[in-house]
Amino acid sequence: MGKQVMVVGSGFAGLTAGALLQKEGFNVTLLEAAAEWGGCAGKFQRKNFTFPVGATLGMGFEPGGLHKKVNDYLSIKTDVSELETVMDVRIGNRLFPYYTERSRFLTMWEKEEPNDSLRIMSFFEEVWRIGQTLRRHMLHYPVLPPQSKQEFSAFIRGFSPMSVTLLPYLGRTLGSLVKKHKLEKCHAFTHFINGVLMDSMQTTYEKCELMMGATALDIYHHGAFYVKGGLYRVAESLVNSLKQNGGVVKKPRKVESIRKRGDKWIIIDHRNNEYEADHVVLNVPIAAIGDLLDGSDYDKLKPSLKNKEDPTLQWGTFTTYLAIRDEMIPEDLNLFHQVMIDPEQDPSGANHFFMSLSEKDDTFRAPKGYRTMTVSTHIDLKNWQSKEDYDEQSKKIYTSVLAKLEELAPGASEALPYQMTGGPRAWEKFVKRNFGGVGGFPQIKANALWKAIQHRTKVDGLWLCGDNVFPGAGSIGATSSGVHVARSISGERIV
Repeated sequence: MGKQVMVVGSGFAGLTAGALLQKEGFNVTLLEAAAEWGGCAGKFQRKNFTFPVGATLGMGFEPGGLHKKVNDYLSIKTDVSELETVMDVRIGNRLFPYYTERSRFLTMWEKEEPNDSLRIMSFFEEVWRIGQTLRRHMLHYPVLPPQSKQEFSAFIRGFSPMSVTLLPYLGRTLGSLVKKHKLEKCHAFTHFINGVLMDSMQTTYEKCELMMGATALDIYHHGAFYVKGGLYRVAESLVNSLKQNGGVVKKPRKVESIRKRGDKWIIIDHRNNEYEADHVVLNVPIAAIGDLLDGSDYDKLKPSLKNKEDPTLQWGTFTTYLAIRDEMIPEDLNLFHQVMIDPEQDPSGANHFFMSLSEKDDTFRAPKGYRTMTVSTHIDLKNWQSKEDYDEQSKKIYTSVLAKLEELAPGASEALPYQMTGGPRAWEKFVKRNFGGVGGFPQIKANALWKAIQHRTKVDGLWLCGDNVFPGAGSIGATSSGVHVARSISGERIV
């Protein structure tokens, strides 16, 4: 009989770890506290509409991409379509298409910013060299710092002569590269990269760790995808893989306590059901760990992990969910928009919106003749503590979202079949994120690479994964951490 593994939480990381381990012959039980699978990549339904909770744009589905490799290993098929234009980035009344093809992308900058175009081209060419070199490592799911034979092997497999060229970039921010190319005063350029980095790295170029920032600015050029229905369908496929291979999945099952009894872990859920396991995989926010573990086991955790338990170290998000009549949407409107907000023109406090529109006739999200849109913006959780602040800021942001929708699709905001908003309290209630913190820690130097939280703990048989854990946020980062856990538990090079 294979060893028992308990996975707590069904985000991409927990589902990946669970599905891989079950395929390898372990006996996996996965418990999810919420009513839906997928965590921040889950869904909810209202009337005839299905809304992705948060994550919308897909990466890593290209040949050799991280999601593609996991899906192939588990015989999962994902219905995706590749995008020629990742998104339209709107800065004031200017439009900057984010093309996946590098030459077309650079030509766009040559047209839009002719005076700075040579410096912009030089900047991106250097960033892409860094990103390409890092990608050779990422494809092998490296762990920093490597601690096992398998982890050293994964790190070395990604090594090439170009790897040594990364040494001068260690300990630097992406801001140093912007200054090197004398681009700090190019307003459109800095707003453009800040929009990308806020969504993927949770910080701006001035503070973003250089190599993580380069990865974020390189990854779209390897492929960006519209996922039919949304990323929740990938999560549900992972659930199905786990079940088909003999695993057990249960929801809603909120875990109340985890403690050691002899050489076994005892897990108790909110219905007082007791489970026994050899390994426990926590796919939960770091802020939640102290409430789950027995005091003696909690005391053994690394101080560096405990120092990041404050949920307000993360951003929150305010999301608007809309159903729109298809006839109101211009034919040439891109599915994805990054809208940069000028604080002098918009008092809502939002610095940007990411707008995600469902594809025409994607009936997984809306009945024929309708589309759904999610619009999200980062918020500082410290500013949403009182009811008065919460209500006031919710109203301001929602008003700003409708105004921007009216610009993109005139008349659409006047006759919405459905509309709903979700702030940090909604994320805490429905997705079980403490205080509504989402998206992982900002990838500044203090949180990135070897300073990130590792999947290993000092407690035997206790593992961490998710967007709070190395390598960081996003479906690719979370999936990578799930692979790290599966490899460490099995001792095998899975995937």
